[in-house]
Amino acid sequence: MKQFVVIGLGNFGFSVATRLAQIGHEVLAIDSDEARIESIKDRVTQAVVGDARDKTVLDDLVSTSVDAVIVSLGDSIEASLLSVLHLKGLGIKRVIAKAAGEDHGRILESIGASEVIYPERDAAIMVAEKLSAATAVLDYIALSPEYSIIDVATPDSFIGKTLKQLHLPSKHGILVIAVKDVLSNQMRILPPPDYQFQPDSVITVIGRYADLSKLTL
Repeated sequence: MKQFVVIGLGNFGFSVATRLAQIGHEVLAIDSDEARIESIKDRVTQAVVGDARDKTVLDDLVSTSVDAVIVSLGDSIEASLLSVLHLKGLGIKRVIAKAAGEDHGRILESIGASEVIYPERDAAIMVAEKLSAATAVLDYIALSPEYSIIDVATPDSFIGKTLKQLHLPSKHGILVIAVKDVLSNQMRILPPPDYQFQPDSVITVIGRYADLSKLTL
């Protein structure tokens, strides 16, 4: 079990905090809005009303032993920057900050944010790439501008053939890292070369987006 602090309970912060708590981690939620704290207090370990712009408040509430602090104050650039600046000054090793835009993100990085995330931009990219893919993409994770991991219904042309027969890495530039049987809900991680693809299955593949988008059903 890890310990996290989430500062700012807008849609993004609220979702991160509650999901981390559901997984089983300890979560301290901080927001200056009492109504937001009231709405989340029964769903996280602790919820406290506090102004993250105040270094004294952060010093009182945030332990340097936490695994990470997520600053979700993208709508208030001033509050976001002050919060990150104070957290780094207090010795917090991992500070993840939500940015409202590229300029905001660059400033967050310059003052010490460990990671900067752009939820709206990343969601828009994911939707656009799903829509443009030639396959029936079921899920998508961007690893970099070039590489992605996708879940896709096993193409008809794969059924009855083995990984060795398909030569996917050399012919298509992709690697199958998992296969899921939809009917039994069983997952096979890193299937061997003699694995034979079956109907009613989903494959998880990794590769360049340009290569993944060429897969056809």
